[in-house]
Amino acid sequence: MNINHQQVYEDEIEEVTKELLNYPRRFNELSHEAQRFVEDLIAAGYQRALADALDPVVLEETSALSKEMSSQLSSMSSLIESFLSHKNTEGGN
Repeated sequence: MNINHQQVYEDEIEEVTKELLNYPRRFNELSHEAQRFVEDLIAAGYQRALADALDPVVLEETSALSKEMSSQLSSMSSLIESFLSHKNTEGGN
């Protein structure tokens, strides 16, 4: 895991949140303990997001949904092809 903690802290954490916590605007200005806390929070959030994204139940549901969408798109394609074929037949008469 290669996370730029400084960038996350400075670009993603709202300034109002930092002000409410009396934290400085820049990551490098945090105490060593506060930097470690921020790094741990970011790492935990990252791990949780990965776990949620790779949850087997979510992946199974995503797979089922994509199969259903594929089937529906195939049916729509057949309907359009049939419509166009019928139009071409009518136009040729």
